[in-house]
Amino acid sequence: MNDSPYGPWEPTDVSPSKLKMFKDCPKKYEYRYVRREKTYTGAASLQGSSAHKVFLEELLDGGVDDIDFLLEMMLDDLRHRLDTEDPRDYKSKLPLTPSEKFDALQDLKVWGEGLLNAFINKADSYGNELTLPEVKETEIEGCTEVYLPSLEASIRIRGYIDLVFADGSLGDLKLASDYWKAIWTLGKAITEDQPAMYSKMLDTRKFRYLIVDKKKDRNKSAKAPVVRTIDFEVTDKDMERLMQDLEYFVKTVDLLNGHKNGSFPPRPEYNGQTKQTAGKPEEQFCGKLCDFKEICYRENFKRD
Repeated sequence: MNDSPYGPWEPTDVSPSKLKMFKDCPKKYEYRYVRREKTYTGAASLQGSSAHKVFLEELLDGGVDDIDFLLEMMLDDLRHRLDTEDPRDYKSKLPLTPSEKFDALQDLKVWGEGLLNAFINKADSYGNELTLPEVKETEIEGCTEVYLPSLEASIRIRGYIDLVFADGSLGDLKLASDYWKAIWTLGKAITEDQPAMYSKMLDTRKFRYLIVDKKKDRNKSAKAPVVRTIDFEVTDKDMERLMQDLEYFVKTVDLLNGHKNGSFPPRPEYNGQTKQTAGKPEEQFCGKLCDFKEICYRENFKRD
């Protein structure tokens, strides 16, 4: 953003999403940030963007507390995104059909209403209490310089923080699957670099994730979400690990030299075999969420 107090983004600025993508798979990082291969937007990403926009900007920052009005704003925002951002099916990469767009709206109607109700009523639909400190600010840009001793150089870490609470803690909103392999827990939260990066930007150690567990019934229809928090302290060990991750990242991708001598090995995660993928190594070789599986398989794993 050009009006940022920190100026335009520099090629060497590191955001939590950049570091996370590299750690997930260096090859995916190369495709996204070095080669700039085409990426796709799915319904889930657009749902999250619409929920963030209305929850943070209208409810928390704007002070609007009419749930029906906020929910309609959320759905209108998603309709606009679905109509203008060329959303695609995650697996097939085909444009979403009108039926799939309708389903995305119906799902967000349930999950968005659950989030709004839980925050305003201080409990979700299942009676689980939602206790949050007063929200002081939303969508704050953080940026700070960090020195990397082994490289004798400095970079900036930078990003947008969803929530700044009056007690000095920071927070991030996540609309997330409740699938057992993906569900957000403390075990997952403490392995993320995001809390330490944000804490270093704003000089605090208190962090919480505000989680909206996107639930579905057996018919794959949306159910009211569980809305909860994961609260924890960022430790000295977390900060040490962050600095190690940053040094390894900057050195490996040759960030300070425009990626010229960067190393980007693929890190696939075997996806097993189903009836649909039997005999299809191009679908079995990796089960990670990634826009670049087709090109990655073709360039790195395909048999002649």
